[in-house]
Amino acid sequence: MSVRYQSGRALSEGAAKTWCAAVAPFIQASAHPRILDLGAGTGRFATLFAVSLGATVVGIEPSMGMLAVAARGQRPSNLAYLAGSAERIPLAESTCDLAWLSHVWHHIRDHQACADDLRRVLRRGCHVLVRGTFGDQLDGFPTLFQFWPDTQQICEQLPTVQDTVAVFEASGFMLARHRRIQQETASSLSEFAKRTQSRADSALVLISDSEFQKGQIAIEAAAAVEPRPIPVVEVIELLAFRNGSSRSAA
Repeated sequence: MSVRYQSGRALSEGAAKTWCAAVAPFIQASAHPRILDLGAGTGRFATLFAVSLGATVVGIEPSMGMLAVAARGQRPSNLAYLAGSAERIPLAESTCDLAWLSHVWHHIRDHQACADDLRRVLRRGCHVLVRGTFGDQLDGFPTLFQFWPDTQQICEQLPTVQDTVAVFEASGFMLARHRRIQQETASSLSEFAKRTQSRADSALVLISDSEFQKGQIAIEAAAAVEPRPIPVVEVIELLAFRNGSSRSAA
């Protein structure tokens, strides 16, 4: 997936602006903010935040394939990548002003260990932002589910918002905010169909090859007769957890 991830999951200009605007308020109080991009993948958000927000960004990623792609991309001086796991983050205590987890929470094997280590590396009063899809909030992907209905069953198995909140609260975090953010994923159905050809979404990977091909044929046919470009808009959850004031709460 690392080879085709950039073509299949690249951020549109509109989506990039949307997420920068969502993240910026959480680092405004820091003179020289440091963002941890945990599960950075090929670096799409790490690069965006380093360039657009001017923060120092450290991308942590366990996949050497993803890291290799990230290393070949844009590398401003305020961006670095490290190999590491979510359960044992290779950073010192209290060194980050924000932790960003984008569509990675469901890939983490030990959620509690991850939340505990995020508490360790974050400064007091700072936030973890969890961006993603949750098993109890699935009304934000009508286009995906229309053409590949089996992906909905895959997504129903993802961690729920309630379970995720419970994990972070057990580690001493407080849920500060839950937003449902509209993202323009593609400018048209045709562009969305080109993205899905890469099959870079894990839900598309997990369905059968025949079901994927059936859906791809259907969406390309629909795109061919699209009377005018209509943006594909998805709704993605953003959970903001604040690091508590004392470790005794953990």
